Amino acid sequence: MSKIGSDVPIIYKMKCHQEQKSVNATGCQLGDPTGTRTIVVMGDSHAAQWVPAIDKIAKDRKWKLVTFTKAACPVTRATILDNGKPYEQCALWREKVLAEIAKLKPDLVITSQSNYTGVARDAMVEGLRSVWGEITSQGVRVVAIRNTPFSLFDPRNCLGTDPGKCVNPRGEVERENIYALAAQPVAGVTVVDMNDALCGKDSCPAVAGNIVVLRDNHHLTATYALALAPYLAKAAGL
Repeated sequence: MSKIGSDVPIIYKMKCHQEQKSVNATGCQLGDPTGTRTIVVMGDSHAAQWVPAIDKIAKDRKWKLVTFTKAACPVTRATILDNGKPYEQCALWREKVLAEIAKLKPDLVITSQSNYTGVARDAMVEGLRSVWGEITSQGVRVVAIRNTPFSLFDPRNCLGTDPGKCVNPRGEVERENIYALAAQPVAGVTVVDMNDALCGKDSCPAVAGNIVVLRDNHHLTATYALALAPYLAKAAGL
């Protein structure tokens, strides 16, 4: 089961997923390097978890893909806390990435984010609208993927013993779709909800078909994300 935890997007091995202390707007170049259209992925590790699917989408369409991701740093101008203090490296990184996006002039920006319970709901919403509005004002479309559910357990701890018990009640692990709320007044933002591909009507299993869904209690395995590429493409209108 230890191999599950290492089933991560290639951007981790390429060393361009930024850790918390970094403020470098370092992007990974993926997709089709000769493409004339460009997708950008921006966000925290919950945006990064979708890179295998988005890379497949980009390659199939002969688009370039540039990824800007950073640990625990969502795409919002709300103040994010790190150990109770403002996460200044996140704010600096975000603004640098927005400057890179303005230079790149991509056709599409795809983002997602984890839950940030330490941020007031209204502040998070306004912060998202501020960033999304800046991007869409440049004529760039935004696709915001609803956060995936957190598991009540780490699948690595139960799949090796009793896989039948590695199931979460959907109602207990699915949180409010804050992206749907934030996107309402922002033209050019499409909110995509992929949770039906992770969960049944009432439950969210750790294994779908023969693929392990989560590599820990809140990140998709790269293998499962890749399998969802055609469904994400369809949901995003691509």
